[in-house]
Amino acid sequence: MLRGAATGQNTGAAGVPELLRGSRRPDGILARACRELNDALPIDIDTETRLRRCQAVPGKHILFQLELVNYRGPMLDLASFEVSYAAPLQRNICANRDVEILTKLGISMLFRYMTRKGKGERRVGDVYINGPICTAALR
Repeated sequence: MLRGAATGQNTGAAGVPELLRGSRRPDGILARACRELNDALPIDIDTETRLRRCQAVPGKHILFQLELVNYRGPMLDLASFEVSYAAPLQRNICANRDVEILTKLGISMLFRYMTRKGKGERRVGDVYINGPICTAALR
């Protein structure tokens, strides 16, 4: 399910059945699911985006680190990313059935977009996802 949420491919809630049964240890389940997903990374999501890392954060939060590859547009800064890309990305991410299930379970996600230059990385922007954000994004 985390893979589906991160890549936009609907998995039909596969891979984290313990969450669907109302587990009392969701952070441990999410940490294990991220470790399993990380074993399969990197995954190309599209021609410009690659999933690099999944990290469970205590409190039912997931951080997905994505790398912009082959990006040909103008160099983005945090402010322009927020204005131009955050809302459309929220709509697209929230439309995924796996994301809908995760947010209904109280799980929030942060999609962090990065670029690489030489040996360094630069944060381009963040897209926050949770139940209220998805409700607003899909109106």
